[in-house]
Amino acid sequence: MKRPSYLSIFTSALALGMRGFGGPATHLKLFSKRLVSEKKWLSQGELDGLISLAALLPGPTSSQVGVAIGLEVGGFWGAFLFWFGFTLPSAVIMFGLSLVTVGNLASNTIIFWGLKIAIFAVVVHSLRSLASRFAPDLFRRILMFIALVFFFIVKDSGLQFVAIILAAIMGIIFIKVEPKEFSISPQRLKQRTALAIFTAALILIGFSPYLAQRNSGDLETFGNFLQIGGFAFGGGHVVLPLLQSHLVVRNLISPAVFTQGYFLAQFMPGPLFAVAAFMGSASLLSPHGLLGSAEATVGIFLPGSLLMLSASYYWKSWSRNARFLGAVAGINSAVLALLVVACINILRL
Repeated sequence: MKRPSYLSIFTSALALGMRGFGGPATHLKLFSKRLVSEKKWLSQGELDGLISLAALLPGPTSSQVGVAIGLEVGGFWGAFLFWFGFTLPSAVIMFGLSLVTVGNLASNTIIFWGLKIAIFAVVVHSLRSLASRFAPDLFRRILMFIALVFFFIVKDSGLQFVAIILAAIMGIIFIKVEPKEFSISPQRLKQRTALAIFTAALILIGFSPYLAQRNSGDLETFGNFLQIGGFAFGGGHVVLPLLQSHLVVRNLISPAVFTQGYFLAQFMPGPLFAVAAFMGSASLLSPHGLLGSAEATVGIFLPGSLLMLSASYYWKSWSRNARFLGAVAGINSAVLALLVVACINILRL
């Protein structure tokens, strides 16, 4: 197959981003039709493999799949241009709405609570779907419950990260997952480069709590959304409780503005994570406005994108490693507990 030009990668992703109403399920269906059947950039087996990999990583599934496709057909520039084109329409619209609609819902208690309850119901539905994948057996349910109690008591992000690592160790020891083989062609990365990207992603996620501290200067917005993106397992609506716990609970954005932004995001095309463009602009973090919107958008997408770029190189061998899959299963159980605790806060504010 002839490699597409950078312009073709960008315009194709832009078209998908403009048409992608309805969340990841719709996005991935469009990817299959447009990029597999029509453009033949990859096979359906390769697409299915990338989807399976993205489901294990934090971040928006459809965007991560798009980044990996961009890497395969256009290298690093292809990965960036696909992400930029796919995200641009919704991010621009959300930033614009943050300038003209902030505060309109704050004075109407009935509308505010109606939207809050509706969003809560959507998140609970998403968490129920995640529970069937992340806690399908008794041991993982017990692990999830223990983590739930811990996260409900302990609010420190650093200690929560340690708890997730412990859950990974428990998964290696006690959780048995049947290895599967997925069809993914060799990526356009060298092993050294893939390892460097993976290390950079872990450093960014680990360092994000320090950047997210108040009075940390112009990186405060970036750090907060970097931390959110690093723990947003499951993609889609499960990012809501993380946004809430990092922004509303810390009084960095009002509950009314937060609810309004998330409500408006439901009607946008492209990835739901682009709601960060609204939140970064409307928040009280430093910076906000246009620069805050840009920092929030890059921050929330960056961890998952970097992990996807590096993991796609190793996935063929990782997917055959039972210990690795056990660690992932343990992490997923703990993260599910973290999301449940964060979700409880929605109706408490």
